[in-house]
Amino acid sequence: RSAEKDSFPGRFDTSSAGHIQAGDEPEESAIRELHEELGIQASKEELQFAGCFDIQYEKEFHGKMFRDNEVAFVYMYTKPVDAKLTLQKEEVESVEWFDMEELDAALQPPRDQRFCVPMEGFQIAKQWLESRK
Repeated sequence: RSAEKDSFPGRFDTSSAGHIQAGDEPEESAIRELHEELGIQASKEELQFAGCFDIQYEKEFHGKMFRDNEVAFVYMYTKPVDAKLTLQKEEVESVEWFDMEELDAALQPPRDQRFCVPMEGFQIAKQWLESRK
């Protein structure tokens, strides 16, 4: 995440994420976010739906109560990716690759504070990958 983000600045997050715009389907939003944030051109056929999960919490944020109530859709993109990605500087400061075991260990208590990856989304991605072995 960019160091300029209000929430979790400079932390590692999922590879690409965003909100679904009115009238869009989840796949369209995933394709848009992949392109905007990482410069990856993908099609609906290249995305694999892995699952979804609810995010609900209330927390004080910049002195005001923040309520989050959303459904997160997890898609997998498995085509080879050019190591030199085109990053959207407002959203992404840098990219690093982690293997699943390293990330799994980092997300267990006590959680590695370099990451803000939702555990539910990680578990969905991990199960999807394991089911394809």
